[in-house]
Amino acid sequence: MNESVSAWGDNSNGQLGCGNTTGLLVPAVVKGLRNVRKIEAGSGHSVALLADGTALAWGRNAFGQLGDGSTTNQLVPVPVKQLTEITDVIPGGGQTLFLRADGTVWGCGAGFFGLLGETNLGIKPVPVKVQGLEGVVSLVSGGGHALAVRTDGSVWSWGRDDYGQLGDGPDPTAPGRSQLEHAGRGYWTRPRPAPINGLGDVRALAAGGGHSVAVLPDGTMLSWGDNDRGQLGDGTTNHRPSPGPVNGLTGVVAAACAYHHTLALREDGTVWAFGINDRGQLGDGATEHRYTPAPVKGLRDVRAVSAAGGGGEVNPGGYGHSLALLRDGTVWAWGCNDHGQLGLGVAAPAQLTPTPVPGLREIGQITTGGEVPISRENPGGGFSLALLQSAVS
Repeated sequence: MNESVSAWGDNSNGQLGCGNTTGLLVPAVVKGLRNVRKIEAGSGHSVALLADGTALAWGRNAFGQLGDGSTTNQLVPVPVKQLTEITDVIPGGGQTLFLRADGTVWGCGAGFFGLLGETNLGIKPVPVKVQGLEGVVSLVSGGGHALAVRTDGSVWSWGRDDYGQLGDGPDPTAPGRSQLEHAGRGYWTRPRPAPINGLGDVRALAAGGGHSVAVLPDGTMLSWGDNDRGQLGDGTTNHRPSPGPVNGLTGVVAAACAYHHTLALREDGTVWAFGINDRGQLGDGATEHRYTPAPVKGLRDVRAVSAAGGGGEVNPGGYGHSLALLRDGTVWAWGCNDHGQLGLGVAAPAQLTPTPVPGLREIGQITTGGEVPISRENPGGGFSLALLQSAVS
């Protein structure tokens, strides 16, 4: 396969893989990256799954989230150590998870929230196995928590749980939970994976900074966790520690979550959105938050969506943007564009409705990365990646 990955937007930590830290306002090909099956973006870092079952990673590496054995940022893709037979890569806030062909889950980076398992609570620059989890067939991760579907259809969760994002009830002091200290603050977590009661045989899962969603086989959606900007879509801003219905949505086939907004893709090719909207990340032409789903304007024939941004407590909507991949292989973008993450050739004001990304054709997969908060070293904004259809067909 030829070089097939394009990247654009913020590059403060080298997450665009172009050998420097200069941001890009339009998509550019990542040189030397071949035989890629899938790409995924985290908060300041990127990971590529290769055709031979190994992975490459680049960008921010303060916690060892690249899995290369160091904590040094990497400006070009480097191999993830010691892992083979990888079937999926799932980068998050300060860590990366990997699903292997044998159904086990491995991770590297920040174990502070228990996302790498109960025996791996520190910094792990080489992948370690998440204990107590076998037979996994699919996996998603948010800012500090993860969800996995096992072969029996059950859904398991672990990691940070201060908003109820693990979906297992209202008591943060229940058995198995602990309060872990990080950066002078305590966080409720459950480092050991456990099933979410009553949730199984889901069609799709997605996880944001502090909330989770599930698409059921009948096309309806459930959501739980943080709801401070209406990202659960239930008409309120109340946190919900157990799965409950998203108002009024049917025919859903996939979903994407950022820190404070959610996208739902319906089988008719339309996209619906809810949550924070200060930068136009809901694509409805306005900047008012929405607490129930509303259609993204002007989008039809969509086959995939991605959302990122909004992790800061002072400015929770910062750098939030969204992407849609249409069935014709084009990519459309909307939301914040402070760092050129929409690929429009300028670092300009937000786009309140979807706009086509120039120069992208025959795309097979998209992914969006969120910002590194201003309190961290080398803070930065959003970025985006696209993979050619020929690499994923």
